[in-house]
Order: sequence, then C-alpha cells, then structure tokens
Amino acid sequence: MSVRGVALLVAALALASCGSPFPGSTLGQQVHSWAVTTGLAGSISTLRGDARRIALVEARHDPAGVRTDCDVLVDDALSANQNLPSPDGTLTRILSAAYAAASAAGRHCLDGAAGNRTLQARSAAELSSAASGYVKAEARLDDLNATGRGSSS
Repeated sequence: MSVRGVALLVAALALASCGSPFPGSTLGQQVHSWAVTTGLAGSISTLRGDARRIALVEARHDPAGVRTDCDVLVDDALSANQNLPSPDGTLTRILSAAYAAASAAGRHCLDGAAGNRTLQARSAAELSSAASGYVKAEARLDDLNATGRGSSS
C-alpha cells in the first residue's frame, strides 16, 4: 500500500470514529444534546400552537386570519425541518414525516381559506397526521432515554 493509501485509510478511520457531532457516548445522549441544541421542544410546541390558532380562526370564519396562520404554519414547519437530521435515523424519519404533513396542511389550509371544504378537510387530516408524528417523536425520545431537561417531554 502506498503512503497516500495509508494516509487516506487513517483519515477515513479518524472520520468514522468521530460519530455524531453531538456530545454523548450513547445514542440517547447524542439525541438529547441534538434536541436541546436545535430547540426541538420549542419547535413542536410552536407547531402545535399554530394548529390550535388555525382551528380558532377557522371557527370564527376569518379567511384573512386563516391565511395568515396557515402561512405561519408552513414557515414554522419548514424551519423545524431545517434542524434535521437528528443523530437517530428513526427519529429523523418520524419528524420529517410530521413536518411534511404540517407543511402540506398549511399549504392546503392557505389554498382553502376562502371556503374550499375539500382543501380544509385535507388540511385537517394532515394536521392530525402531523400531531400523531409529534407524539411518535416524543415516544422515540423516551425509547432512546433522550428526554430530560430541555428535551421535548
């Protein structure tokens, strides 16, 4: 093996041994660190609040308010999604699906704000899917023993 080959092998091994950029010797510790660093609990709380506000303005039949809150939901879902991936592939898949559902709900809500019941129903179903995803993500954090101060539980 050439000197260059050995150098590449050593560099590859060094990179492989680094693992996650988040501190911790276990996956749970790394996920906890990621969750705290990225503000996962705040992101999920914000998205849940967005969904509650949409339900309130829809009940008041306020199309301008609905459009505003639906647009905010899309922005918040896209912002949360930018914090992915997490150190855990399963958690990443769960959150990615939840954030995609929230974003789609916001877009359909925005498009249906003038009273399109089909789009409103689709948005409601997507909001329900997103909410289920947040619960699954919290359960995954529990499974990994990644909850604690600053995590989403």
